[in-house]
Amino acid sequence: MSILDLPPTPTTADPVIVPGLLSGLGITRRPVPAWVKDKGLAESIALGFVEIDDELMGDPR
Repeated sequence: MSILDLPPTPTTADPVIVPGLLSGLGITRRPVPAWVKDKGLAESIALGFVEIDDELMGDPR
């Protein structure tokens, strides 16, 4: 199944994007915290090879 096989969203539906969905599907890159200065580490985070805890990302949850 690909993203193109998904049914269309009804026009009356509220917009919802689950955090990480687009990056998990490879549509967008993962966010990289501003404090990561090493270019190799930043690229690894963006590609999903390295996971960063929500606490370190500044997620208010």
